[in-house]
Amino acid sequence: MADMILQADNLTKSFGGLRAVGGVSFTLDVNEILGIAGPNGSGKSTLFNIVTGIPFGPDSGRVIFEGKEIQDVAPEELARSGLARTFQRESIFPSLSAIDNVLVSVEHNGRRARPKDNEAAAVLALDMVGFPQTLHNAPTATLPIFFRKTLMMASALAMSPRVLLLDEPASSLTPAEIEHMKALILKLRAAGIAILLIEHVLPLLMTVCDRLVVLDQGQVIAQGLPNDVVADPKVIEAYLGQGQ
Repeated sequence: MADMILQADNLTKSFGGLRAVGGVSFTLDVNEILGIAGPNGSGKSTLFNIVTGIPFGPDSGRVIFEGKEIQDVAPEELARSGLARTFQRESIFPSLSAIDNVLVSVEHNGRRARPKDNEAAAVLALDMVGFPQTLHNAPTATLPIFFRKTLMMASALAMSPRVLLLDEPASSLTPAEIEHMKALILKLRAAGIAILLIEHVLPLLMTVCDRLVVLDQGQVIAQGLPNDVVADPKVIEAYLGQGQ
């Protein structure tokens, strides 16, 4: 039986009269890739927000990471303890170079080290996502979108996560870039990182995910093996029927 590393238990989040997440539960096992799918506005990114506490936690429910409840733990402490994420919108420092962006994470991961060691850790994170060494010192604002996305992933990896939450890493990429992203996600799992993956690119989800959870209007409408989930009539109506 697989070892569970992350559990969401009946999570809810409302904004005024709108319930964005309503009673969502799921589990993530060690070395598993769990996909979170659903149409726009179904609550996927809000779910990531309340799991990580960035920028807000849940109204109710529990988040359990490695056996401990974390819904009231500060986001920076969560990141240092092994739970890291990327964002749907690029969260980078455009005026900094690529390597300096990663150094920000390295220097805030709770491990004090010499500048030389910090730089080596940043280079290691960039190498892990296949970021070209020729672009290490390039201003982040000048990078193509694929490299900005992999830079965000490198910054998250610099926190040495055991669970990585990826919010639409393939969005706006070309087919060739999506193939590179697919290989990278599988590489991270092979390195021992459990991954929670939000994505609209269905072929990517079907290829890399061990299981899928589908949300609609803030609630889970199906979960299980990818082939079973995409054949569910509720999913076809709510998700596939909208051309996602």
